[in-house]
Amino acid sequence: MSTENFARTSDEPEQSRKMFEMKRERTETRLKVWSKSRNSICLILLTIFEAIVVIALESVIFAKFTNTNFTKHNLGVPIPSYLMIFIFSQVFQVCLAWDAVRAQNTIQVIAFVLFNMCCFIYAAFQFKQIADAINDGINPGPGAPSGDSQNAKDLKALIDQLLIVCTVITGVCELLYFYIGARLYQEFGWRIYKKIGADPEIRNMYRWYQIFLTILKLDIFFLLGYSIQYLVLVLTPGDVEYPLTIIALPITCLVLILAVYAVRLQL
Repeated sequence: MSTENFARTSDEPEQSRKMFEMKRERTETRLKVWSKSRNSICLILLTIFEAIVVIALESVIFAKFTNTNFTKHNLGVPIPSYLMIFIFSQVFQVCLAWDAVRAQNTIQVIAFVLFNMCCFIYAAFQFKQIADAINDGINPGPGAPSGDSQNAKDLKALIDQLLIVCTVITGVCELLYFYIGARLYQEFGWRIYKKIGADPEIRNMYRWYQIFLTILKLDIFFLLGYSIQYLVLVLTPGDVEYPLTIIALPITCLVLILAVYAVRLQL
Protein backbone atom coordinates (compact mmCIF):
# COMPACT_ATOMS: atom_id res chain seq x y z
CA MET A 1 0.00 0.00 0.00
CA SER A 2 1.41 3.39 -0.98
CA THR A 3 1.97 6.20 1.47
CA GLU A 4 -0.75 8.30 -0.22
CA ASN A 5 -3.36 5.55 0.06
CA PHE A 6 -2.37 4.88 3.65
CA ALA A 7 -2.76 8.56 4.55
CA ARG A 8 -6.12 8.73 2.81
CA THR A 9 -7.32 5.61 4.63
CA SER A 10 -6.13 6.93 7.98
CA ASP A 11 -7.90 10.27 7.40
CA GLU A 12 -11.31 8.69 6.74
CA PRO A 13 -11.98 7.60 10.36
CA GLU A 14 -10.86 11.03 11.55
CA GLN A 15 -13.28 12.78 9.17
CA SER A 16 -16.10 10.47 10.22
CA ARG A 17 -15.36 11.18 13.87
CA LYS A 18 -15.41 14.93 13.27
CA MET A 19 -18.72 14.73 11.39
CA PHE A 20 -20.24 12.68 14.21
CA GLU A 21 -19.02 15.20 16.79
CA MET A 22 -20.46 18.10 14.79
CA LYS A 23 -23.87 16.39 14.57
CA ARG A 24 -23.80 15.59 18.29
CA GLU A 25 -22.83 19.19 19.07
CA ARG A 26 -25.77 20.49 17.02
CA THR A 27 -28.16 18.14 18.80
CA GLU A 28 -26.85 19.13 22.22
CA THR A 29 -27.08 22.81 21.30
CA ARG A 30 -30.73 22.44 20.26
CA LEU A 31 -31.53 20.60 23.49
CA LYS A 32 -29.85 23.34 25.50
CA VAL A 33 -31.83 25.98 23.62
CA TRP A 34 -35.09 24.20 24.44
CA SER A 35 -34.16 23.72 28.09
CA LYS A 36 -32.94 27.29 28.63
CA SER A 37 -35.56 29.14 26.59
CA ARG A 38 -38.72 29.41 28.67
CA ASN A 39 -40.29 31.61 26.03
CA SER A 40 -39.94 28.85 23.42
CA ILE A 41 -41.56 26.29 25.69
CA CYS A 42 -44.37 28.71 26.60
CA LEU A 43 -45.05 29.43 22.93
CA ILE A 44 -45.34 25.75 22.01
CA LEU A 45 -47.50 24.87 25.01
CA LEU A 46 -49.80 27.85 24.45
CA THR A 47 -50.14 27.00 20.76
CA ILE A 48 -51.05 23.39 21.58
CA PHE A 49 -53.58 24.55 24.18
CA GLU A 50 -55.22 26.94 21.72
CA ALA A 51 -55.32 24.29 19.00
CA ILE A 52 -56.95 21.71 21.28
CA VAL A 53 -59.64 24.12 22.52
CA VAL A 54 -60.41 25.64 19.12
CA ILE A 55 -60.47 22.29 17.32
CA ALA A 56 -62.84 20.88 19.95
CA LEU A 57 -65.20 23.86 19.65
CA GLU A 58 -65.11 23.94 15.86
CA SER A 59 -65.69 20.18 15.71
CA VAL A 60 -68.82 20.55 17.84
CA ILE A 61 -70.03 23.37 15.57
CA PHE A 62 -69.28 21.25 12.50
CA ALA A 63 -71.18 18.26 13.92
CA LYS A 64 -74.18 20.34 14.99
CA PHE A 65 -74.22 22.24 11.72
CA THR A 66 -74.10 19.24 9.42
CA ASN A 67 -76.31 16.84 11.40
CA THR A 68 -79.29 19.20 11.83
CA ASN A 69 -82.20 18.37 9.58
CA PHE A 70 -82.83 21.87 8.29
CA THR A 71 -79.30 22.22 6.97
CA LYS A 72 -80.09 19.68 4.29
CA HIS A 73 -82.83 21.96 2.97
CA ASN A 74 -81.62 25.49 3.50
CA LEU A 75 -77.85 25.58 4.01
CA GLY A 76 -75.19 24.97 1.42
CA VAL A 77 -71.85 23.27 1.45
CA PRO A 78 -69.54 26.30 2.07
CA ILE A 79 -69.86 26.56 5.87
CA PRO A 80 -68.70 22.98 6.69
CA SER A 81 -65.76 23.34 4.31
CA TYR A 82 -64.78 26.65 5.94
CA LEU A 83 -64.93 25.02 9.36
CA MET A 84 -62.66 22.22 8.20
CA ILE A 85 -60.12 24.71 6.83
CA PHE A 86 -60.19 26.61 10.13
CA ILE A 87 -59.54 23.36 12.02
CA PHE A 88 -56.67 22.59 9.67
CA SER A 89 -55.25 26.08 10.28
CA GLN A 90 -54.88 25.27 13.99
CA VAL A 91 -52.89 22.12 13.23
CA PHE A 92 -50.74 24.04 10.76
CA GLN A 93 -50.22 26.77 13.35
CA VAL A 94 -48.76 24.29 15.85
CA CYS A 95 -46.33 23.02 13.20
CA LEU A 96 -45.42 26.59 12.25
CA ALA A 97 -44.67 27.56 15.87
CA TRP A 98 -42.64 24.42 16.54
CA ASP A 99 -40.59 24.88 13.37
CA ALA A 100 -39.98 28.57 14.12
CA VAL A 101 -38.63 27.73 17.58
CA ARG A 102 -36.58 24.79 16.31
CA ALA A 103 -34.96 26.83 13.53
CA GLN A 104 -34.80 30.03 15.64
CA ASN A 105 -36.33 31.88 12.69
CA THR A 106 -37.29 35.42 13.75
CA ILE A 107 -39.20 36.06 10.51
CA GLN A 108 -41.25 32.91 11.03
CA VAL A 109 -42.08 33.99 14.58
CA ILE A 110 -43.51 37.22 13.14
CA ALA A 111 -45.39 35.25 10.48
CA PHE A 112 -46.81 32.97 13.18
CA VAL A 113 -48.15 35.95 15.17
CA LEU A 114 -49.71 37.44 12.03
CA PHE A 115 -51.16 34.06 11.05
CA ASN A 116 -52.87 33.72 14.42
CA MET A 117 -54.19 37.27 14.06
CA CYS A 118 -55.81 36.22 10.78
CA CYS A 119 -57.35 33.25 12.62
CA PHE A 120 -58.73 35.63 15.25
CA ILE A 121 -60.25 37.88 12.58
CA TYR A 122 -61.83 34.90 10.86
CA ALA A 123 -63.15 33.55 14.19
CA ALA A 124 -64.94 36.88 14.68
CA PHE A 125 -66.16 36.85 11.06
CA GLN A 126 -67.73 33.42 11.59
CA PHE A 127 -70.56 35.03 13.56
CA LYS A 128 -71.94 36.78 10.49
CA GLN A 129 -71.03 33.96 8.12
CA ILE A 130 -72.88 31.27 10.05
CA ALA A 131 -75.70 33.61 11.11
CA ASP A 132 -76.51 34.43 7.48
CA ALA A 133 -76.66 30.72 6.68
CA ILE A 134 -78.85 29.89 9.69
CA ASN A 135 -81.24 32.76 8.92
CA ASP A 136 -82.27 30.75 5.87
CA GLY A 137 -83.42 28.04 8.27
CA ILE A 138 -85.23 30.48 10.56
CA ASN A 139 -87.31 31.59 7.56
CA PRO A 140 -87.81 28.25 5.78
CA GLY A 141 -89.14 27.95 2.28
CA PRO A 142 -92.48 26.41 1.37
CA GLY A 143 -91.01 22.92 0.93
CA ALA A 144 -89.15 22.78 4.25
CA PRO A 145 -90.46 20.85 7.28
CA SER A 146 -92.41 22.86 9.85
CA GLY A 147 -89.94 22.24 12.67
CA ASP A 148 -86.97 23.65 10.79
CA SER A 149 -87.44 27.20 12.07
CA GLN A 150 -87.28 26.17 15.73
CA ASN A 151 -84.32 23.88 15.07
CA ALA A 152 -82.51 26.77 13.40
CA LYS A 153 -83.10 29.09 16.38
CA ASP A 154 -81.85 26.48 18.86
CA LEU A 155 -78.82 25.77 16.69
CA LYS A 156 -78.01 29.48 16.33
CA ALA A 157 -78.11 30.00 20.10
CA LEU A 158 -75.77 27.07 20.71
CA ILE A 159 -73.34 27.99 17.93
CA ASP A 160 -73.19 31.63 19.05
CA GLN A 161 -72.05 30.51 22.51
CA LEU A 162 -69.38 28.26 21.05
CA LEU A 163 -68.18 30.98 18.68
CA ILE A 164 -67.88 33.47 21.53
CA VAL A 165 -65.64 31.08 23.46
CA CYS A 166 -63.59 30.35 20.34
CA THR A 167 -63.09 34.04 19.56
CA VAL A 168 -62.17 34.92 23.14
CA ILE A 169 -59.63 32.08 23.38
CA THR A 170 -58.03 33.07 20.07
CA GLY A 171 -57.93 36.75 21.03
CA VAL A 172 -56.36 36.14 24.46
CA CYS A 173 -53.77 33.81 22.94
CA GLU A 174 -52.98 36.44 20.32
CA LEU A 175 -52.18 38.99 23.04
CA LEU A 176 -49.88 36.47 24.71
CA TYR A 177 -48.27 35.69 21.37
CA PHE A 178 -47.42 39.37 20.92
CA TYR A 179 -45.53 39.37 24.21
CA ILE A 180 -43.82 35.99 23.75
CA GLY A 181 -43.05 36.78 20.10
CA ALA A 182 -41.31 40.03 21.06
CA ARG A 183 -39.19 38.20 23.64
CA LEU A 184 -38.29 35.46 21.15
CA TYR A 185 -37.41 38.04 18.50
CA GLN A 186 -34.82 39.56 20.82
CA GLU A 187 -33.60 36.16 22.00
CA PHE A 188 -33.23 34.64 18.54
CA GLY A 189 -31.85 37.88 17.13
CA TRP A 190 -28.98 37.82 19.63
CA ARG A 191 -28.19 34.18 18.85
CA ILE A 192 -28.24 34.86 15.11
CA TYR A 193 -25.91 37.81 15.66
CA LYS A 194 -23.44 35.59 17.51
CA LYS A 195 -23.75 32.97 14.78
CA ILE A 196 -23.29 35.03 11.60
CA GLY A 197 -21.56 38.13 12.96
CA ALA A 198 -22.11 41.83 12.26
CA ASP A 199 -21.43 41.86 8.50
CA PRO A 200 -24.41 43.80 6.99
CA GLU A 201 -24.27 41.87 3.71
CA ILE A 202 -24.36 38.46 5.40
CA ARG A 203 -27.12 39.58 7.77
CA ASN A 204 -29.17 40.84 4.81
CA MET A 205 -28.68 37.55 2.95
CA TYR A 206 -29.67 35.55 6.02
CA ARG A 207 -32.78 37.70 6.49
CA TRP A 208 -33.92 37.04 2.91
CA TYR A 209 -33.18 33.37 3.45
CA GLN A 210 -35.55 33.36 6.46
CA ILE A 211 -38.23 35.28 4.53
CA PHE A 212 -38.05 32.87 1.58
CA LEU A 213 -38.33 29.81 3.84
CA THR A 214 -41.30 31.30 5.70
CA ILE A 215 -43.14 32.10 2.46
CA LEU A 216 -42.62 28.56 1.20
CA LYS A 217 -44.09 27.11 4.41
CA LEU A 218 -47.10 29.42 4.30
CA ASP A 219 -47.64 28.48 0.65
CA ILE A 220 -48.38 24.91 1.76
CA PHE A 221 -51.33 26.00 3.91
CA PHE A 222 -52.82 28.43 1.40
CA LEU A 223 -52.41 25.91 -1.43
CA LEU A 224 -54.27 23.24 0.54
CA GLY A 225 -56.97 25.69 1.69
CA TYR A 226 -57.60 27.03 -1.81
CA SER A 227 -57.59 23.56 -3.37
CA ILE A 228 -60.12 22.23 -0.85
CA GLN A 229 -62.48 25.13 -1.52
CA TYR A 230 -62.00 24.78 -5.26
CA LEU A 231 -62.79 21.05 -5.16
CA VAL A 232 -65.79 21.33 -2.84
CA LEU A 233 -67.41 24.61 -3.91
CA VAL A 234 -66.56 25.03 -7.59
CA LEU A 235 -65.85 21.68 -9.23
CA THR A 236 -67.97 18.59 -9.54
CA PRO A 237 -66.69 15.00 -9.89
CA GLY A 238 -67.63 15.10 -13.58
CA ASP A 239 -65.37 18.06 -14.40
CA VAL A 240 -62.02 17.46 -16.09
CA GLU A 241 -60.27 19.72 -13.56
CA TYR A 242 -61.50 17.62 -10.62
CA PRO A 243 -59.07 14.64 -10.96
CA LEU A 244 -56.32 16.94 -12.23
CA THR A 245 -56.56 19.09 -9.09
CA ILE A 246 -56.47 16.02 -6.85
CA ILE A 247 -53.35 14.75 -8.64
CA ALA A 248 -51.63 18.14 -8.68
CA LEU A 249 -52.24 18.83 -4.98
CA PRO A 250 -49.82 16.28 -3.43
CA ILE A 251 -47.26 16.86 -6.18
CA THR A 252 -47.24 20.62 -5.53
CA CYS A 253 -46.95 20.10 -1.76
CA LEU A 254 -44.02 17.74 -2.34
CA VAL A 255 -42.29 20.32 -4.55
CA LEU A 256 -42.69 22.99 -1.87
CA ILE A 257 -41.32 20.69 0.84
CA LEU A 258 -38.34 19.78 -1.35
CA ALA A 259 -37.75 23.46 -2.04
CA VAL A 260 -37.56 24.16 1.70
CA TYR A 261 -34.97 21.45 2.27
CA ALA A 262 -33.02 22.40 -0.86
CA VAL A 263 -32.65 25.98 0.36
CA ARG A 264 -31.53 24.77 3.79
CA LEU A 265 -28.89 22.51 2.29
CA GLN A 266 -27.51 25.31 0.15
CA LEU A 267 -26.99 27.63 3.12
